[in-house]
Amino acid sequence: MRGFFSIVRLTLRHALRSHIFQLLLLILLLAVVFIPGTVGAGTASDFIRVTLLYSLSAVSFLLALSSLWLGCYTMTHDVDSYQLHMITSKPVSRVTIWLAKWVGVNVINMLLLLLASGVIFLIIQYRFANSEFAPAEKEKIRNEVLVGRRSYPASKPDYAAQVRERTKQMIARLQSQGVKVNLTPEVLEKMQKAAQLEVVSGDSELKVGKIRSWVFENLPEKIDKPVFFRYRPYIDKVASEGQRVTRVQVLVGLPRVINSGELKSVFDGDKTAYNVIPVALSQVPEQVKSGEFHEKVLKPEWNIVSPDNKIFVSVFNGDNKGGTQFYQPADGPKLLIEECGFFSNYMRAVLVIALELLILSGLACAFGGCMSMPTAIFVVVSYLLFGSFAVFMTGLDYLSGTADHVGVFISKLILVVVIPLQAFEATGPVAGGELIEWSRIAYLGFHYFICRAVPIFIFGIWMYRKRELGLIIRK
Repeated sequence: MRGFFSIVRLTLRHALRSHIFQLLLLILLLAVVFIPGTVGAGTASDFIRVTLLYSLSAVSFLLALSSLWLGCYTMTHDVDSYQLHMITSKPVSRVTIWLAKWVGVNVINMLLLLLASGVIFLIIQYRFANSEFAPAEKEKIRNEVLVGRRSYPASKPDYAAQVRERTKQMIARLQSQGVKVNLTPEVLEKMQKAAQLEVVSGDSELKVGKIRSWVFENLPEKIDKPVFFRYRPYIDKVASEGQRVTRVQVLVGLPRVINSGELKSVFDGDKTAYNVIPVALSQVPEQVKSGEFHEKVLKPEWNIVSPDNKIFVSVFNGDNKGGTQFYQPADGPKLLIEECGFFSNYMRAVLVIALELLILSGLACAFGGCMSMPTAIFVVVSYLLFGSFAVFMTGLDYLSGTADHVGVFISKLILVVVIPLQAFEATGPVAGGELIEWSRIAYLGFHYFICRAVPIFIFGIWMYRKRELGLIIRK
């Protein structure tokens, strides 16, 4: 163990002397200190949310670069400078050398992560406590940002079944008009893509004067805390530019039991059957800024949970200019219910970032131990990009045509061995007050760290042991 800790100290010393690492460290300090003081936003809750999002995202990104660089640098520097030749002449195995270097890189990363995240947390708390926010704004911040709320997404329709049904209707309509339909695979693929476009457009758009409803399932039987309905409407087009103020009226469905021709509360009568009575949360459609997230409070005393643990929420498009509203499936909507405090949820986000850094540094050490530094960096970045592209393909809501199915199949095969960085996104949820579940952290640790990263680490250690140092000559 003496040799192990000696190599850890040498790794720390070499890392601190790296000019690239010193530059990243300087940028990290600037991000932690200056970003919270320069971010501006509209409301008080937006100010806290954006400050938290930008600061923690900058820390995560810079430390990810630091992990990648230091892992490759520490493994290749000893080889290029012939220091490894002298180390291996001593009674220290290459496995010990590899593990010591990986631990040394992560000691630096974890210290920087704890320091930066701690400073961000203190700055957020200080500015919240000392800013002249109205009491109502402070209460909104506590309920929407400085909290950990469990997310319940709306149930998604079966897009594939709708596309198949719409394709059958298109064929039947053409045949009824006396058109001879060519049912070759190429023609069917084009018809499915057209049906796919119709299904998606019809599901996401909401015409003026119409109502769009969502069902949220698998909710707790008893809810004694406020439920927040989060949604983001777009007006006329799904784009961040050109958005304006529109009008939206939110309605919540009150479940009422059918009993002897009368509608009673589900808590007073037979729970085998019930009707849903929509009740508007405002007398008229309210003005909201399109393209941004908005939340409405659903109070627990309204008894909005159905006997089968569902909540029904609808929105009415009351745009005064007759525009069409769009509600993207990727944006929700969703229900949020408080589960823990902000500190607990914040530390869970830090833990997710730490797990990501452990994996990145390990990948860099694994490839850096058997390749030159530029090649190792290229391989690690390519590996991560493959995971990002595969996640994008498998995240499609529906498929149309042979090419889409083949692409998704290949992407699923890639995700068996590749680690997507999107899985470690934690800054967005914590800035939005969404709970980072322990089950998610356990899933990341088991499936990505143990099942995928560790085998690559072992392979890198094996290649590192087999590397012939006598063949390495640097001029």
